[in-house]
Amino acid sequence: MAKKIQLIIGSTRQNRLAPQFAAWIEAQAAQNSDIELEVVDLKEWNLPFMDSPVPPAYGPVDTPEAKAWTAKLAEAEGFIFLSAEYNRSVPAPLKNALDYTVAEWKEKPAIIATYGYIDGGASASRHLEDIFAWLKVAVVDTKVNMLIQKDWLDENGAVTNLAAHLDETNTETMQKALTELAA
Repeated sequence: MAKKIQLIIGSTRQNRLAPQFAAWIEAQAAQNSDIELEVVDLKEWNLPFMDSPVPPAYGPVDTPEAKAWTAKLAEAEGFIFLSAEYNRSVPAPLKNALDYTVAEWKEKPAIIATYGYIDGGASASRHLEDIFAWLKVAVVDTKVNMLIQKDWLDENGAVTNLAAHLDETNTETMQKALTELAA
């Protein structure tokens, strides 16, 4: 039986590249029959900044948004976190979404997939690893860091045909990570 995996898109800004990277990940995951993928786009969730007086480690955050968010996460058996790299870290909406919960992530397997201009988002990946160590997420060994080249961008800052730019190494790395996630 296939594992229910949620692909969480962490960037919410205008003209983001995340949907194109997510589509590429979806195509990669479709090749693995052990994975049933659902895309969870934080832009659609629009979670307010978490300001609960009690941290979620000591009691549930009980706003309507938090209840819906935790219910959604509880459906998953694992995750793929897709993060852009902003200022050598993760986007604020992704960190905020992580801050809402504790138990929903615990011991579930996850892939960290990042993208960026300097090191493919490796700095964001390291920050996520640190956060996930605290949350007890079972991060797979293989990290997927996708380097964006400036010459991929058109005059509007968009990338056309992202899949054509991602090379065989990206594909092999993602397939290895998906195999680890499904295990």
